[in-house]
Amino acid sequence: MHRAADPGPSVARTSAITASAAAIALVGSVMFALPAEAATSTAPLAYVTAAAEGHVHVQGMTVANFESAALTDRNDPVAAALAGVIAGQGGAAGQQAASAISSALSGGGVRQKIVATALTYLGDPYVMDGSSHSGIDCSGLVMVSYASVGIPLGHLVHLQDEAGVRIDQSQAQPGDLVVFDDEEHIGLYLGGGVLIQAPAPGRPVEVTTVWAGVPHHFTRLLPAS
Repeated sequence: MHRAADPGPSVARTSAITASAAAIALVGSVMFALPAEAATSTAPLAYVTAAAEGHVHVQGMTVANFESAALTDRNDPVAAALAGVIAGQGGAAGQQAASAISSALSGGGVRQKIVATALTYLGDPYVMDGSSHSGIDCSGLVMVSYASVGIPLGHLVHLQDEAGVRIDQSQAQPGDLVVFDDEEHIGLYLGGGVLIQAPAPGRPVEVTTVWAGVPHHFTRLLPAS
């Protein structure tokens, strides 16, 4: 039976998310614009995305060492900045996420915009039934990300899951959905074995590896690219 509302994370769900995935630490910071020549800067960095209505949201992050951005496309300073921050903060898992995010952001089209929109929520607080930068839940993150490309979705995990078709993980592309089999949680796939999620109260939106040991599946709402 599908739940009537986006479920709050139970103790079991919270434990499963925590135990099954390697969260990548991101540090909130002051908002700054990133100059194109700052590919190796140690200054605070920012990821800037223009929303559909033209509003620009800046999600600030900082990292002590930015040499890891060498693995990204230096012709795209925004992608390089974000990937570099994650790589610097998250060790091996961060390197995995950095590569995936850099690739997703350079892909263009609706998938790139969905991913870019979701990434502006990094560090924002979890609030059940939320769908804004002041607070957002797991299905809210999916909903606003797809709304950025004109695809309306209900603010419920099972409605979002049912809007698409199940696919194998080997077919998954950035922007596809990753869903707990019990319909209690959902995230957005970034590629490369990582996803972005609004996990639980007290834990902000984060980038993490795909859940291991937790029954889950992948769902596609978009044409394969």
